[in-house]
Amino acid sequence: MRKIGINVSPDVIYGVDPFMHAIAAAGFESVFTYGNRPEFIDRVDALCRELGMKYEALHAPSDHINDIWFADEKGDAVVKLLCESVDLAAAHGIPIVIVHVSSKENCPHVTDAGLENFDRFVKYAAGKNITVAVENQRKLGNIATILEIYGPESNVGFCWDVGHEACFAYGREYFPLFGSRCVITHIHDNNCRYNVDEHLLPYDGQIDFRRTADLLHASDYKGTLMLEIDLPAEDNDKYRNLSMEQFAAKAYAAVNRLNILAE
Repeated sequence: MRKIGINVSPDVIYGVDPFMHAIAAAGFESVFTYGNRPEFIDRVDALCRELGMKYEALHAPSDHINDIWFADEKGDAVVKLLCESVDLAAAHGIPIVIVHVSSKENCPHVTDAGLENFDRFVKYAAGKNITVAVENQRKLGNIATILEIYGPESNVGFCWDVGHEACFAYGREYFPLFGSRCVITHIHDNNCRYNVDEHLLPYDGQIDFRRTADLLHASDYKGTLMLEIDLPAEDNDKYRNLSMEQFAAKAYAAVNRLNILAE
């Protein structure tokens, strides 16, 4: 069976420490976090060590990722931010840094300057023994170009985001294209409406997880099934009717159902 993981965020309404204990008790084996927040990353790392969990990935900031495609100070700033993610990952033994390579509808086309910027980042990550995982968003060309330039022998792989595929890609399937390069997953549900990225627990929306399971079953991917859910928070009502233990149990049961189907 594949390992099962879940995202952790500093604004989870239950508190980070209790939440980490609850997900460990429910059966989760690994976690990932978003952003370059040293104190938060320190705490999650310490809790992972205490609870015997794996801190599997750090998702680099993505708010200005489109700027990477330009040869100016904005492009340099994005590379610097991504390299900061690598430094934080390396310092905490986190093996994967997840990155977007486009954002929103009108992202820039692939440019020579952008590929040079990305290459600086990839080489920096390689020097720290960090794997770079490019995540599917709306655009196919950016990911396809990067995964063609950096082959299977490189430190660049694919992050398959099941939810993004269903609400951003007009029915296009990324896993048949790049599944052989998959190093980590983002598992979440939505109601398959374009641009409505809901980050629900599996089976709470309309994604065909039987298809997801079949693709995983037919693949060589044996890595973690990693939930990426909008966790209950002060500004997020999703699942706030559940106690911490109920939420952890429901989340585990949902992704474990997929795990069983994918065997």
